[in-house]
Order: sequence, then C-alpha cells, then structure tokens
Amino acid sequence: MTWKCPRCQRNFRQVNQRHACGTGDPASLFKDRPPELAALYGKLTATICSFGAVEVVARERYALFRCTRIFADLTVMKDLLRVVIHLNHKVSAPCFVKSGASGKRISHVALLRTEEDLQAIIPFLLEAFHLAS
Repeated sequence: MTWKCPRCQRNFRQVNQRHACGTGDPASLFKDRPPELAALYGKLTATICSFGAVEVVARERYALFRCTRIFADLTVMKDLLRVVIHLNHKVSAPCFVKSGASGKRISHVALLRTEEDLQAIIPFLLEAFHLAS
C-alpha cells in the first residue's frame, strides 16, 4: 500500500511520510564540478532508470534513487561520485570501500571515478532496486 502526497503527488510507503516536496534539479549537482563527473552521473542514472520506475531526487550535492523506498544515494564530491547502495545483507566486494548497518539494511559505499567503477556496482544497484520495489 502506498500513500501519495497531496501537494507533490509523489508516492511513499508510509502515510504522511516526511519529505521535501519536489525532486530538485539534477543540473545543480554539478555546479563547479568537472564535466566528466556529470557524464558519469548521466550513465549511472540511465542505468538505474533502465531497471524500472525510479524517482531521482536531487538536492545541492546529493541525489536519492527511490521507488517507494530509497535504495541508493549519491554525493557529488570534488572529483568522484560517492554512491551508497542499501542491501539487506553484507557484501564483500572490491568495489566497496566500506559498509555499515543502517537500520535493517546494510549500506555499502562505492567511489566512482570511471565507467569501469560504475560497471562493478551495477549488479548491486539492481539487487537494491528489487529489494526496494
């Protein structure tokens, strides 16, 4: 069962879910950042959106990827994208620099500088998407 915010029409799993209405402007994420980061973000977003219905919420230097639940979030750093993938189990893989419990989920941190870095996390992003769907 989902709840739809009467103001912004976004769907959530919890009634009266606390949120900021609207989804922000992804272009604002890359102000004063290298164009290569924006291109990598574009590939990341296109990959994630190919999984199915995904909402991308962008605020300042942060982006959230969600169905009715956030399954990944991103921080735009000076020269890389810091991606956190939320799974229901711990994964040991070279693409993750750290992981830690976050409620019932385990958050896995990956640092993306190249398309190869992106390719390494795609299976985990897909798993997180299915978990959140």
